[in-house]
Amino acid sequence: MRLPLLFFTLALSATAQAGEPLRIAVAANLLPVMEQIARDYRQQTGNAVQLAGGSSGAFFEQIRRGAPFDLFYSADAERPDLLAASGAATASRTYACGRLALWTPRAAPALAELPAGKIAIAQPDTAPYGRAALQALERSGQLARLKPHLVYAQDIGQAYQFVHSGNAPSGFVALSQLSAAGTPVAQYSQVDAALYEPLVQKRVLLGKGERQAAAAAFAAFFDAQHDTLKTAGYGLPGEAGCAAD
Repeated sequence: MRLPLLFFTLALSATAQAGEPLRIAVAANLLPVMEQIARDYRQQTGNAVQLAGGSSGAFFEQIRRGAPFDLFYSADAERPDLLAASGAATASRTYACGRLALWTPRAAPALAELPAGKIAIAQPDTAPYGRAALQALERSGQLARLKPHLVYAQDIGQAYQFVHSGNAPSGFVALSQLSAAGTPVAQYSQVDAALYEPLVQKRVLLGKGERQAAAAAFAAFFDAQHDTLKTAGYGLPGEAGCAAD
């Protein structure tokens, strides 16, 4: 099934390199941060950027079928590496490591004492943050007890919306989403990183010719935004728990 994507067009002017906006597929956890970085890029270079946010698994399948993206920022390392190995992409590189958070807006965020009701997580089969949430539940010994209450979102963006709307009293989301939204720290807690495999996130270049050069220029700009990424709650390559390539 082809999942719907949410498109954010930041600018569509003729100043974009190659005459069209740079098209970037962005994992849902990164989208709020990427919107800020893309705005800064537009302001500093005059080049337009078009973002599509969604599930890394869904993007992977679409790219394999020829979706015309110039860059893919995934929530994992596996899919970018597979695309690069197949020749469909180049320059697979770690850009950040994500962190998982437990969000309980109306209760103290404690894994052993979650509020009654549904628990939102991203679909583990396609969303790395969903897989990390299941690992955390299993390694903490809570999976058997809580599995009947899990409700699966198509990606981490929808998992966030389930909790934000009140349809799920609690959920596992990306720390970056909560940071971007200015969520009060009393409402959430970082999940112990020992409870899940590191969320190493990679990107690849997909554009060809002049568009590949434009993609590489944006990727270099993105990689320089250390403070923005750290403020959003990401670990940077080379830091503890976030291995560099």
